[in-house]
Amino acid sequence: MTVSPQDPALEPFDDEQFEQEVYELVRDTALCLFAVVVEYRAGTKDADAAVVAWGLADASGGAEVIQIETGCRWRLAAPDHVTRYFGRAEGCSPRLVWLAPSGVDGDVHDRAA
Repeated sequence: MTVSPQDPALEPFDDEQFEQEVYELVRDTALCLFAVVVEYRAGTKDADAAVVAWGLADASGGAEVIQIETGCRWRLAAPDHVTRYFGRAEGCSPRLVWLAPSGVDGDVHDRAA
């Protein structure tokens, strides 16, 4: 994706239009950041949670994930696939919590796995 027109018949962008095009380019190609959260004893008075990994989802639908404690890394076909590696004990449930880019209404988007 390019920012400036390549066809000489097109009029060049003014500064404001160029800035808008750059912003849209960055927004449209941005990676999506998410955390892998494991909940323990959800729905009880002893409920707790921990962030166990961070990931970046890309435009292809895949994700790069790094586990906090061990530094283990995965390249996965889909972000939701990482939940297979966490929360295997009874009373644990993993989920993804998505962080929205700055300036978007609501900074966090939660999605159960």
